Amino acid sequence: MAAPAKATTRRSRPACKYGKTCYRQNPQHQRDYSHPDEDKNDDEPELNEGGSDDVAKQKKQRKTIQDFFNPSHNDRTKANKCDPEQSPPSKKMKTDSLDDTAQNEAEVEDESAKPSPVQQDNDDAPLSENGANDVSTEAPVYPDDVRECIKETFLLEMPEDFYQFWDFCKQCNKLDPRSALKKSLNLCLSGPFDILSGRHKLVTKNKRGKRPNFLLHQRFYYDPPEFQTVLTSNRDDKFHIGYFDDPKEMPVFMASSTPGSTSSPKEKLVQCGDNIFAAALLNLFFHIDQPFFSPQHTCITGLKIGKGGIEQLIQSIEKEANKLNLSLAPVTKSMKERQKKVNCPTFHGAGMVVPVDANEVGYRPVPETQKDLKAMLKRIAEGETEAKREEASEALQEIITFVQFANDECDYGEGLELGLCLFSYGSKELHPQISFLLPLAYQLLNRSEFQKIIEAHLKCRHEIGESVDELLV
Repeated sequence: MAAPAKATTRRSRPACKYGKTCYRQNPQHQRDYSHPDEDKNDDEPELNEGGSDDVAKQKKQRKTIQDFFNPSHNDRTKANKCDPEQSPPSKKMKTDSLDDTAQNEAEVEDESAKPSPVQQDNDDAPLSENGANDVSTEAPVYPDDVRECIKETFLLEMPEDFYQFWDFCKQCNKLDPRSALKKSLNLCLSGPFDILSGRHKLVTKNKRGKRPNFLLHQRFYYDPPEFQTVLTSNRDDKFHIGYFDDPKEMPVFMASSTPGSTSSPKEKLVQCGDNIFAAALLNLFFHIDQPFFSPQHTCITGLKIGKGGIEQLIQSIEKEANKLNLSLAPVTKSMKERQKKVNCPTFHGAGMVVPVDANEVGYRPVPETQKDLKAMLKRIAEGETEAKREEASEALQEIITFVQFANDECDYGEGLELGLCLFSYGSKELHPQISFLLPLAYQLLNRSEFQKIIEAHLKCRHEIGESVDELLV
């Protein structure tokens, strides 16, 4: 008769002090410390090959730290129900509308499950011999209405000045409106403008052999989910302009970014008016006011164009904006009103806005100054050895634990602030923490569109020198 299976337990490792909230995936950390879910399974007998099949089927599957990064909907819902008994007594609690919160989460999940008429890139699809995804070669089906198509592909609605600027560029260059600013500003209309031009209909597979993913189209390395590029250049610093969007509202202002800059912070967003006419005009003024400007060329574009040509374009933009009753001021009343609502500036400088109720529930600041947080992240990202990076992660892990407490008390803004700061710092060493913080924060804040964008971006975050044009073939 075969000997009965031996039951063994392992209790030699000390418990990780962060317990379930530990995010570390370092194999050495997993070997050195035990975690709650792991210990629960360690109590169960481990069967050798001669053990009973029935018992083996009843054995619970061991959870890993990766499971913590992808909590089930039930886990999220449970975390979202603010339990006053588990919260520090010093904080006022938001105890009403909890059922509505759970219902909203269910609606978000149901909405994300609905099939989109536009198929996005699937990085998990099987790879063919040339490394490309084996997706259908048939052209994607797009909505006929361009506004609906932009909403389905980019997950946002564009403001009216966006469409008015397209009409203006068609007057400037009937054959190729996308290049209307090419000679004067070295700028090309891109992003959602590619839907208006019909460029998207010509591409079944891009140069990577995949379906175009419009959530990644013209999304540069440091672009947060709230930022949507609409004007791009071929400058070395990757200068581009886009709309900055607050949830449930039309985009609130325009901003420019230079992720390839060697003289200014790569993550910074510089505000430039509240509509695209103002943004274009401000950049024209920048060109013409430079002391190195000559009648034959601008230093920035290197393209032959007379000074009179730029002045004429300035006059045309001013005339069109006045006709449309659009402000050309770099800072407008609506931008000032938003600034009053900003909870914190974040690393990119455009600021973050989350709702805060009468009981001051909704946001609490990250317990570190920006300077100290950047120093902390530098030690993690640039540590000489894995051991040093692991040691430097202790302080960040403690802040992430504070975010868990804040989420329990419905102060979802702290997790969003920390996640955005880590994203703007730019190190891929921080992607595991960002992947935990930002999608969850956007979900808790009912910003499902931004959740989808950040998940896609982290999965395929192109380096600064790489092309971000999903329609190149």
